[in-house]
Amino acid sequence: MFGRNQFHKQLRVDARLLQVPSSERIMATALGPASYEPPVVIATDKALYFATTTEPNRIHWPKIAKATWEEPWLEVTTNENILIKLHLDPCGDVPAVVRDRVTASVLFRETLTLASGGTITAIGRREPDRTEVSWLIEFHGDLDPNDPLTSQGADTALRELRNTLGV
Repeated sequence: MFGRNQFHKQLRVDARLLQVPSSERIMATALGPASYEPPVVIATDKALYFATTTEPNRIHWPKIAKATWEEPWLEVTTNENILIKLHLDPCGDVPAVVRDRVTASVLFRETLTLASGGTITAIGRREPDRTEVSWLIEFHGDLDPNDPLTSQGADTALRELRNTLGV
């Protein structure tokens, strides 16, 4: 096990390998298994960094739809419904920071009923240091987002919500 100073010294090197810009503030770090290259996960004020192959990965907080922690696994689901499982040992403060940052990026979360029936959840998110709001729609039950009637209903419901909220 690393001593505290050795652990932080090792992570400064890995932060460079994961291409974390110096403009981002590192908020938490964790070690992953030796098979990660490099074997570290970093949470900054703007994104989650990790590498499970030789290429570093970066996910902006608003691009994470869901994150769950069940020791030692952090599971992150992106807005594109891609599941990423990260083994963290020791986990440090990474799970808590991930939860905080993902939650902080959510401005609005509203369940809406479509005129054609069924419900959706509209989630308005904002990236750190930005004013624009991006929207994610979750379709509930058997609703098919590729069905033109469902898609049109979701667009209408979202437009009405945005008008009500003034965004």
